[in-house]
Amino acid sequence: MSRYTTVVLDTGPLFSALALEFIKHFPTRRNLVTQKYKLPSYLGDPTAEAAFGVLISNIKRLMITSHVIGELRNRYRIPSEIHADFWKCAMRFFGEKEVDERLITLLQIRDNEPMGFVVTIAGPIDAGLVTLAQKERCVLLTDDNRLLRWMDRSPDIELVENVIAIR
Repeated sequence: MSRYTTVVLDTGPLFSALALEFIKHFPTRRNLVTQKYKLPSYLGDPTAEAAFGVLISNIKRLMITSHVIGELRNRYRIPSEIHADFWKCAMRFFGEKEVDERLITLLQIRDNEPMGFVVTIAGPIDAGLVTLAQKERCVLLTDDNRLLRWMDRSPDIELVENVIAIR
């Protein structure tokens, strides 16, 4: 069972979850996905990959900002031969997990004093995710070490690799 009930998910871990979902439904496409994208190391290790899958499946409420969807599309260009199937899997995942997609506007971020600064160094997507996690009083799961540094190791931010560390 996960120690988290509500989580804000950064783009990297969301893509990892969607990639695993896609691979589960289209196992013959695993090599295409793993070779095309620089996936985090926990998706290369079967034990850590399974732990990540369990982590995601046990989270009761997954939240993202709507900007994450745009970043997904721009950062991870899905090849045309799997484009339709990938996004169908993504939409099924969103429906099954009842992913809560929120709009955090730039003005909302600006009104959150410290986040206005974060926009200038990390950008509005990361600042929006941190704002949402703070607003919901939950953890933000990320693969981004820089975000953790920018936020001065905030207890509200966790690196996925640390959460699923296999001991």
